[in-house]
Amino acid sequence: KLARSKGVSEAWIIWWHALRNALIPLISFAGVYLGTLIGGVVIIETVFAWPGLGSLAYESVIWRDFPVIQGVVLVIGTAVLAINLVVDILYAYVDPTIRY
Repeated sequence: KLARSKGVSEAWIIWWHALRNALIPLISFAGVYLGTLIGGVVIIETVFAWPGLGSLAYESVIWRDFPVIQGVVLVIGTAVLAINLVVDILYAYVDPTIRY
């Protein structure tokens, strides 16, 4: 209401105020979804016989190759942590009231 009373255009009000507040749950959902997507790569690569990290994990579980399993889990865990870090940084960028 204050922005409208100051004469700010409707497009700027929607872009600056409404969209930035609506992006916070969208960023949260995207971070969780990307983590799930990385976790589901094992199933997709096994079903479609694509070579990659998921099929490597599957084959190493079948052949009980523990160092490779540990490496795959480490890489996937690091990717999920990196996604969560990016989500937290985007929170502070989108909503300046969030301070770390």
